[in-house]
Amino acid sequence: MTGDTRLGIIVPSVNTVVEPWYARVVPHGVSIHVARMLMADATTPDEIIAMDRADGMRAIRQIASCRPQAIGYGCTASSIVQGHAYDAQLRAEMRRVAAIPATTATDSIFAACRRLGLKRVSAVSPYTDAVAEAEHRFFAEGGLDIVAGANLGIADGFALAAPGPEEILDLALGAWDPAADGIVIACLNFRSHPVIDALEARIGKPVVTSTQAMLWHLLRLAGIATPIAGFGRLLRDP
Repeated sequence: MTGDTRLGIIVPSVNTVVEPWYARVVPHGVSIHVARMLMADATTPDEIIAMDRADGMRAIRQIASCRPQAIGYGCTASSIVQGHAYDAQLRAEMRRVAAIPATTATDSIFAACRRLGLKRVSAVSPYTDAVAEAEHRFFAEGGLDIVAGANLGIADGFALAAPGPEEILDLALGAWDPAADGIVIACLNFRSHPVIDALEARIGKPVVTSTQAMLWHLLRLAGIATPIAGFGRLLRDP
């Protein structure tokens, strides 16, 4: 691959997962550029909405100024608590402002599930019960049948990144239902990507995470299909 492909990503200010991981694993010639929205420690629906209202459009305009080839709004919970109409409007606004392909975390999850044929899933997240319940409703309204689920109940946005691989793997295996087509793990500030390969090997089905799905979708929107090994079949088998 030649040339320079820039991917623009908007994340809550507490996110410490996306930027270093994406920058480390993207194919040669791809660069990651991040804009941040100030987010309070609490991951309540009200605080998430307040973050979007205060900083969302400003972050979109900021990241558009570096002229990326694709742009992603990297807050799964934002779409979950505000619904599908909000998510569709957000994507339209990003396309209008930046004049490039745009996605959100939840749009990327749905695209990944379609790519892998996932219709019945176990849903896993680090969220509080209130956000997890909203997540299940959101996925169901989008056509995913939630057959089982588990969440950690973390209310501090910065602490979403604290659980390690073993805890996340145990959480996902505990939520696994063999009747499901695979597992969806939400949240872009959750270190789910290191366990995807191990989890897929254990359950024999695909695993889609917010982190992995948005990277995959951004690369595809930018016209890049280079395989990335180590993070599940979605990135490994384009």
